[in-house]
Formats: sequence, C-alpha cells, structure tokens
Amino acid sequence: EAGLVVGRDLPPPKSTQGKNSLAEKVAAFALGDSKTAAGFQFLNLGILAYTGSGSALAQLTPSPGSTIKGKGAVGFGLWRSVYLSKQISARNRLLVAIDWAKTRVFGRDITRL
Repeated sequence: EAGLVVGRDLPPPKSTQGKNSLAEKVAAFALGDSKTAAGFQFLNLGILAYTGSGSALAQLTPSPGSTIKGKGAVGFGLWRSVYLSKQISARNRLLVAIDWAKTRVFGRDITRL
C-alpha cells in the first residue's frame, strides 16, 4: 500500500477530505444541489431547410407560443432573412446580399480550370 510508510498510515489525499472533495461535488451536481451549473433548457428557435431552386421550408418560433411557417418562395424569403440577420456585422450582411444579387444577375460560375 502506498499509504503505509514504515508501519504508519498516511492521511488520505486532500482531494478526498472535507466538503470540497471531487466525489461530493459530483454527487451534489447530480442531485441538483450544486450551483455550479444550471439545468439544461432547449430553446427551439425554428427549423430552416433549403430545398433548392429558390425554395425552402421554414418554421420559425420568434417567441414561445407563436410560430411562423412558410414553404416555397415564402420559405426561401424567410430563410434568407434569418441568414442575413445572423451575420455578425453590417459589412458581412452587405457582402452576402451583394453576392446573392450577383448570382441572381449573372448565375453561378460553373467554369472549370
């Protein structure tokens, strides 16, 4: 045993002593007595699915109890509006909108080198 030194016992390691032991912290967390972390709560903000050719499915939940649904061109509009609103900066929003406009006017670049 590592706890025996010349016939005498050593005290247990600090991690197992007192009310701050790891085992007690884990047990308190498992029982919900810990203030370490709040319980997990899922907030459904909606579902977006791009289906191709300028159509999409959208189900948005702006606030609990209210739902906005759209499919086809309306869903695509909702999808794009959410995509733009989630951009970090106004510069990114502008660049994405310009890219969409260029794609609409000139089409996608399908050339191969």
